[in-house]
Amino acid sequence: MLRRAEAFLAAAVVLRMAFHAVSLPAFEGPDEPQHLARIRDFARQPWSVAFEGKWVDADIVGSVLAHPCPLPETGCPSYGSMPGRFNILRAPAAPPPSAAPIPNEESKQPPLFYLAAGLPLRLLGLRPDPPAALLYARLFSVALIAIALCGPLRRIFGGHPAAAVAGLIALLSPGAAEAFARCSNDAAVFLWAATVIAALDRRPGPLKMAILLAVGPLLKLTALPIAAFAVAALWLEGRQVAAAAGGAASALVFPVQAVRGWIGSGALELQRQRPAIAETFGGWLAGFAQTAYTLVKAPFWAMGWSLLRPPGPLLGVHLGLLLSFVNPEYMSELRQGVGLWLVATGGVLLVIGGVWVARLVQVKY
Repeated sequence: MLRRAEAFLAAAVVLRMAFHAVSLPAFEGPDEPQHLARIRDFARQPWSVAFEGKWVDADIVGSVLAHPCPLPETGCPSYGSMPGRFNILRAPAAPPPSAAPIPNEESKQPPLFYLAAGLPLRLLGLRPDPPAALLYARLFSVALIAIALCGPLRRIFGGHPAAAVAGLIALLSPGAAEAFARCSNDAAVFLWAATVIAALDRRPGPLKMAILLAVGPLLKLTALPIAAFAVAALWLEGRQVAAAAGGAASALVFPVQAVRGWIGSGALELQRQRPAIAETFGGWLAGFAQTAYTLVKAPFWAMGWSLLRPPGPLLGVHLGLLLSFVNPEYMSELRQGVGLWLVATGGVLLVIGGVWVARLVQVKY
């Protein structure tokens, strides 16, 4: 019974995200114009320009202004003045207004995902307009989620169907589609993280582990905590060579980002933040707790740039279904072994320490 439910829910997750990708208004996903610009740079610009990724092209800016958005004061039409849902499949009623390029706030992101997404368009010689390229990028992200569900996640939860059902129910939440079925590098990190966890169970050699742990941070810097978890797990298993190789490989992102910063007339700098933050430790702790609460709440609360809130009763039913499928036996397995406790505790300390250090050190290029 649970196996059938697992297969049904996996298909439902992929179809739900595909529907979200085509129905969500164009550029409604947070930062989609900026991520799209990075992808199109690798699809059509010289390699040096794409590697730098400094600008959002004028035609993307014009396309954003031709579609409705929640901030009409920026020059775009307001919702209600023209269709929003499924407008990514339709041409705008009027041609996009002329616009100038703008600096790309996502230029700080490592380049690997944008290269992977833009390279197929480049190899095929395709030059889609911004809405068509946006639809391609959204469906590319959905395909990455489908690969994760059918590949590494299926291996991870192969003997735990109840836990798999709980995870799939979580992926049906509004925030999951918003995070993954849009033009961004988050789906790639999701697939990579699932692949890392599955690989740890298969005990790959140092070279394979090094290659795998080098990939994640080059997709997005938020992959670094997962890489640190993998290195700690390898070390505690007595695989020190693989741990050292993986740790060194995951740091490859720093020289890559330094080169990108140098090309972009800057440098990767570590400097004390100025002015200093006048905040007590208690105030910081309260802010950290609020941030943690927001991270837990967001997947069940917010979706889209407009931050639409789904009906409360529906979210309550959804959360109840999720909790009902958390298998106590599976959870007890996660609590076994001092090594896993040490890794989990180290991960928590790493996150807290990283937030604290971020208050003192500013990373920029």
